[in-house]
Amino acid sequence: MLAKISGANPAHQSRRTACWYLLNHLLSCTSATKVNDWKLYHADSGAPRVTSNNKPSRLNVSMAHSADWLAVGVAFEAGIGVDIECLRPRDNMLAMADFLGWKVSVRDNQDFHSKWTLWEAGAKCIEGSVLMTKNPGFAKLCDVDTLDQVGISGRWCGLNGKLEEKLFYAIVLHCQRDTTLTYRMIEQGKIESW
Repeated sequence: MLAKISGANPAHQSRRTACWYLLNHLLSCTSATKVNDWKLYHADSGAPRVTSNNKPSRLNVSMAHSADWLAVGVAFEAGIGVDIECLRPRDNMLAMADFLGWKVSVRDNQDFHSKWTLWEAGAKCIEGSVLMTKNPGFAKLCDVDTLDQVGISGRWCGLNGKLEEKLFYAIVLHCQRDTTLTYRMIEQGKIESW
């Protein structure tokens, strides 16, 4: 689920609070629970986790924010990572791609942002660091060179896209089984499988 918060320059803490509000709303919409049933905590890795009625949930969650945009995702029986980035100049994009050991080409700043969101979502999915030098399935997921397409590599599945002219997002799933039913919320009240 993606959302935009009002305000010219929201503080970092405000964006984190807004992310939790959005995630809480998504959990309520997709699980027939009340908004107040969910509590957020962080694992030792820093990854967000939720409890429902004070019981650990089998749902995996991920959150991201950039500028005044928020992204949240929920998955059952699959790891999930979401990332969202506003396009900005990067002088070191080729050096960063080389440092991280990307085996994919980077054509320009937009291409870098598209791939970076996929990379960061993949890192969140496995609760790794964005500075790790191995990210399973990343190159295969990047084989899908068109935005808003799904890439699949074994049990890895990734979707990256672009909203507006300067906003990139990615969702990466690591399935525990061969088939996992997955949904994305396009707009409030409308959910479609992909």
